[in-house]
Amino acid sequence: MQDIKLEFSMATPFADSKILEEMTGKAVKAWQDLQDPQQEADVKGWMQPMAQDGAYYDMMAKADEIRKSADAFVLVGVGGSNQAARAVIKALQRPGTPEIIYAGNTLSAPALQKVLRQLNDKRSIYINVIAKNFETLEPGSHFRVLRKYLERRYTKEGAAQRIILTGTYGSRLEEIAKENGYTFLEFPVPVGGRYSVLTPVGLFPMAVAGIDIPLLLQGALRMKELLQGDDHPAIQYAALRQTLYRQKFDIEVLASFEPQLEYYAKWWVQLFGESEGKEKQGVFPTAVNYSEDLHSLGQYMQDGRRNLMETFLSVGEPDGSVVVEPDPGFGDRFDYLDNMDFLEINRAAEAATIRAHFEGGVPCFRLLLPRLDEFSFGQIFYFFMIACAISGKTAGINPFDQEGVEAYKRSMFRMLGK
Repeated sequence: MQDIKLEFSMATPFADSKILEEMTGKAVKAWQDLQDPQQEADVKGWMQPMAQDGAYYDMMAKADEIRKSADAFVLVGVGGSNQAARAVIKALQRPGTPEIIYAGNTLSAPALQKVLRQLNDKRSIYINVIAKNFETLEPGSHFRVLRKYLERRYTKEGAAQRIILTGTYGSRLEEIAKENGYTFLEFPVPVGGRYSVLTPVGLFPMAVAGIDIPLLLQGALRMKELLQGDDHPAIQYAALRQTLYRQKFDIEVLASFEPQLEYYAKWWVQLFGESEGKEKQGVFPTAVNYSEDLHSLGQYMQDGRRNLMETFLSVGEPDGSVVVEPDPGFGDRFDYLDNMDFLEINRAAEAATIRAHFEGGVPCFRLLLPRLDEFSFGQIFYFFMIACAISGKTAGINPFDQEGVEAYKRSMFRMLGK
């Protein structure tokens, strides 16, 4: 299997060498702290992907049961509880697996009604509720509605066989599982939601959708092997983006020319936004889906304020091929595309965009994925989690808490009478 590669050549020319030297030193120190088992052990469980032990095989057996018997699987979670699984499922779900329906990620009544209507047409339904502490309003409220729905369809005892809860041991969610005979999967305590992809939180829903979990874990473990020493790409990326931030490049855009990566971008935005947006500082993360967004934001990217840096996710061998057939009599003036594959057309658009943005004053990183498969997903998940943790620590903030999110929740709960 080929490894992902990170290219810096169109970002480093913008970096002040003295600031970069300082940030590199801080990034190396941050990496050393991350590796120290005596520091922050209560939040670094994500650095070791899930082991293939008894809990793993029990999880995979349950996923296999659902994959064979269900035609709908409802993933109930919000933010870190569903973003990573959704990213991979949207990109790679295998044919013949249950339809994955997403709930617990909105408070919109019409959206929840739509979920219930979808379920009315399904024969066999399972739900997986993911909540680390089971206090978040969206999944908690949706679970109440969906649980009652399943009990009306299958009886209370029948519904119990179709409900899987993923939470921490000792939480109210575990108590509910014991009280009602639901399957319970562990959400490890030393793992935050946005870092939970390589735990049952992310792996179980992916397995239901037919994703090759051993291959994804292999990719993550391979990246773990590659990130050794004090000069690896995650350190370089973190140091360089923090250097650019201090030079007023305070927005980072994740860009891709493959729509299959649209939901991965949502996970990436949460990872960096929730980890670094603190103490009134932090690079603002956002994402675009090219070439479509070139026709809405392309002008700004090219000629707007020069406070942007851009990270491109490039796929070397996309899984698909469409050749433009010649049609000389039609006169549409696109004959210059005759016999070209859309792979070639898309690559040309990507290369031209990167070059134009770089020449227009935008520092550009490029992360090359040889293929869009489970191995590459495992690598980019692990790479960006390490890079984000290093970057946050380099900036002098805690990349593992999210007090700002808790502030709105407290206000909302007061308004709802909790």
